[in-house]
Amino acid sequence: MSAGVSARIVLIGGVAAIGLLGYLVIRPTEVWFLLLTAALVALAVDGTVRSSPMWDDPRLEDSLVFLFLPALAVLGVGFFVDHAVDGYARPIAALVGAIGIGIIAYGEYQTVDFASQMYGPMRLLLAIATYLTAFALYTVIFTQDMALPLAAGAVGLVSVALSLELLRESRLSGLSSILIGLAIGISIAEFRMVLYFFPLDGLLAGALLIIGFYLATGLVHHLLDHDLEWSTSAEYLLVAAVGTAAVVFTRVFV
Repeated sequence: MSAGVSARIVLIGGVAAIGLLGYLVIRPTEVWFLLLTAALVALAVDGTVRSSPMWDDPRLEDSLVFLFLPALAVLGVGFFVDHAVDGYARPIAALVGAIGIGIIAYGEYQTVDFASQMYGPMRLLLAIATYLTAFALYTVIFTQDMALPLAAGAVGLVSVALSLELLRESRLSGLSSILIGLAIGISIAEFRMVLYFFPLDGLLAGALLIIGFYLATGLVHHLLDHDLEWSTSAEYLLVAAVGTAAVVFTRVFV
């Protein structure tokens, strides 16, 4: 990685740190500050991705899919820390989150080249970051005093954007990826509406939603790669069942 790209990654982490600290420490809280930070990080990641020697497409729409995760990660860290963390731990959590966003930006740059030796590890890292971001946003959205259709729509939009990041691993792009992402987003939005009828707190609801998102994206990924077998489906269903059982146990006995 060149010195120029390294400088860009450090700059992205610095912008994220300043934005998150400003949002989490300064009172009264200003949501626009966090939104501006997410936009700046997305623009910086766009420039970083386009600086790759393997990037050869000048069209903006082809780089958009690389920007959803970094931008939503900023929002996820900011909103989740504001919701779940108090006191002096808030700035520490903001700095840790900023480092994570810098790592995400590095992963986006490395995954431009499908033949890169770093592609496999970076795709795994980005997948983990995607699910953590989804969990953070699902949890925060569930705890907000929103009308049910609005909350379901917000969950659906987050699911669509993050599923497009995961679909990159199957080298799917264009209208096909958008349609599949919409199908996943609608499914998770409907699941959010179903959870309205159950007495859950934000963390448990977020856990159930992320289980649903993991199941939907995992099965679609294997289906697109033409390696979805009964054994694979059973593994995903088993993981979903165990996770759901853990959430139910926690709700009833803890």
